Amino acid sequence: MQATAKLSELTKRVFSPREKFLVLEVTPSGTNAAFLGVDEDHRLIIERTVRGGNLKKFLRTGTLPLFHAPSLPALVARRKIIISADSKLATAMPVPLDLSRDRARWDEELSIDELENLIAQAMAKIFNQCRGEAAKRLGIDDIHTILVAAKAERFKIDGHAVMNPIGFTGRKISLLLELTFTTRELFEELKPFFNAPEAFFFIESPEAWMRSIARVKRLPLNLIVSDETGPSSLFVFQMPRDAHPVLYREKLNWSFRKIFEAIEDAFAVEEATARALYRDFHGGKFSKAAARHFSKVIQAPAEDLLRELERLKISGFVHLDAGYPAPFELPHKHAGATFEALPLEAIMTELGLAADTNIPFQNLAPFLEAYFAKTPSEINQKLRRRLHWLVE
Repeated sequence: MQATAKLSELTKRVFSPREKFLVLEVTPSGTNAAFLGVDEDHRLIIERTVRGGNLKKFLRTGTLPLFHAPSLPALVARRKIIISADSKLATAMPVPLDLSRDRARWDEELSIDELENLIAQAMAKIFNQCRGEAAKRLGIDDIHTILVAAKAERFKIDGHAVMNPIGFTGRKISLLLELTFTTRELFEELKPFFNAPEAFFFIESPEAWMRSIARVKRLPLNLIVSDETGPSSLFVFQMPRDAHPVLYREKLNWSFRKIFEAIEDAFAVEEATARALYRDFHGGKFSKAAARHFSKVIQAPAEDLLRELERLKISGFVHLDAGYPAPFELPHKHAGATFEALPLEAIMTELGLAADTNIPFQNLAPFLEAYFAKTPSEINQKLRRRLHWLVE
């Protein structure tokens, strides 16, 4: 009874009947969309999905920033927008900061204005270096790398953790400042939302995935994102000693293309047929004898993946965002790594939320992270207003 009550109470607080959302996953090859709604039982449902659509077309459908003022009841039919961007289009950079106060202020309570000024001064000093690193990750020039979000969290006063440093006395404020950069091209398309007075939720896709998974899985966590045209990307979310969780990025010298090439060679078929055969194999459409033979065909590229992860000393849970099932049955353990399916149902159960389990994880993860960031702190609201200083 208690679990049911918790589910009902939390679901009603988070989801309101008739609310509608548009969750967009922006990738270099197109935009994937999920149109979500809330039914009368406060259950999050999926209305429809679109893959490979046009971002500009979606933005013309009549949307609002995620959390608009409640004084706009006439607009409830319009959708609130949440966007996650592929790691080739956006990147988040956590920067630990130690901010020293003026000696004359040590015994004074920290004010919001003083904290804002200290963070702004630090941002001005680190901005060029962070933008340069972001540009390398995105593969573009610095001038086309735009800062679109800044978030301060994990505060400490003289080494003691506090939820909110305002009102405390002390000599040094420590915090984690997360800066999010995107490409100029994507910034220009989303400029009306970034410039809106209401908070607009924008996140790098792998970060949304990792943060959602971390709600039910212990660190370290690993996510393999397949690239159709080259090496896959490996994202590692782990906790360095005495520090905050950090998202590391690695190039993985492996891709699903190796599996399809093995199938093409073994059966003398085109790539499209190889992909279809691979799906049929995982769908259980082969006879036992054919399945055994097919397993041998894809064994070598599957072992290549395991050797690559072993070379990188990967441990913990490993998840794949490939659009294809893993080349081996899950769960699968190898050299300290455990391959598992994305824990969608476990996340929803842990959070006490009711939702349609058919919602694609790449859409559900940014939606959940947006709701956990629903009420930005006062300092982050002020940082958002300062961003226009550094945009161009």
